[in-house]
Amino acid sequence: MANELKGKKMLLLGATAPMCEIVKEAQSLGATVYATDYLENSPAKKVADRSFMVNAVDVDAVVQLCRDEGIDGVFTGYNDTLLPYLQKICEKLGTPFCGTEENVRMCIDKELFKKACIRSGVPVVPWVDATKENYKEVIRDVKVPVVVKPADYSGSNGVYKCYDKEKLCGMVEQALSYSKAGKVLIEKIMDVDKEVSAYYMMYQGECYFAAMGDRYVNVIDPEIAPVGRGMLYPSIYQDTWIKKMDSRIRKFFRDNNMRDGFAFIQGFYDTENDDFYIHEIGYRLNGGFTYDIIRHFSGYHQMHELIRFALTGKMDEDALAKSNPNFDGLGMIVTISIKEGVIGKISGVKEIEQLPGILRFHQLHHEGDALTAHGTTAQVFAYILCGVRNKKELDAVLCGIREHLVILDDQGNRMIRDVIDPATIQVKE
Repeated sequence: MANELKGKKMLLLGATAPMCEIVKEAQSLGATVYATDYLENSPAKKVADRSFMVNAVDVDAVVQLCRDEGIDGVFTGYNDTLLPYLQKICEKLGTPFCGTEENVRMCIDKELFKKACIRSGVPVVPWVDATKENYKEVIRDVKVPVVVKPADYSGSNGVYKCYDKEKLCGMVEQALSYSKAGKVLIEKIMDVDKEVSAYYMMYQGECYFAAMGDRYVNVIDPEIAPVGRGMLYPSIYQDTWIKKMDSRIRKFFRDNNMRDGFAFIQGFYDTENDDFYIHEIGYRLNGGFTYDIIRHFSGYHQMHELIRFALTGKMDEDALAKSNPNFDGLGMIVTISIKEGVIGKISGVKEIEQLPGILRFHQLHHEGDALTAHGTTAQVFAYILCGVRNKKELDAVLCGIREHLVILDDQGNRMIRDVIDPATIQVKE
């Protein structure tokens, strides 16, 4: 399979550090990878076969580039921002794309998504919407605590938690500054310790339930989105999800003409009502590299299937049929978040990579990088992916990470916010 896409040319929109993985995986399948954005030193351009300085949001310029270079397919990942442009580019070129203009818009606009869920019988986190024009009137009747978020955001940017009514107006104004649509959602606060994500692959209208995980977080500031500490698979709520939600989600995909691609659904389990309340969707690769966990336990590579589809319009149905969320063991994405500052020294990575049970160490930042992010995914230093047989082995891996990994700033101060404590983890029986 190493050269199955030999002779195919793929253009990658955007060339940030996580995109390097896409470049390498496409190259491993034999494809020639081109990368383009408006930055000269984008990391993925350094590993791509060829790179260009065409802005990824300039649809006509990208289309012309593709025609000039004989590009077979266009791809992006990990972020909602470029999806609408990718859809338009593929439409003009006549190349394969996972989705339609309508369902891409629905998956990016969080309110359109909520309304679509309601039409399909999927319960959602209660909310009201507000715009630049009416927010002062809307918030008069809002009772705190609530979460305020831009209607069209990703990466936790512009998300705030309000416990004091006097602060609500300011938080809404801040969230509005992140919204291109000029709209925010004001949601009921849910229990952050019961957040889940469910992952589905789709091909030619067939839907495959691939995985479900429980999210662990660290609340570093009560007024902003919590920092991720990890995602554990399978979810302790998975059996309940299959009983109560799986058929609803499949209906949602059918109702919204989502026939191909990968989607992840995020929500909360409500103990009192014994049900789930959904609040997010991603119709793209997720930033935590979950496909590596699924590959380990299910034996197929989701990213490879999406790359194949972008270049040929086809996926391997036999591979997708291996999807099974009931993993024979435990998978975990350990999220390492760091404080603001300039990274001065990193040690312990090689030692961690050699630990039994470590699948991948996805490092996103390096010595000399300056981090200013606070409460967003931009502060993630690395995602460490683990695959083990039981809780005992998982505890050993986590203890090894806590023992070896050291990140210091340029003043010698420790930068790691937290590494998840094995004692806090609950596994599916």
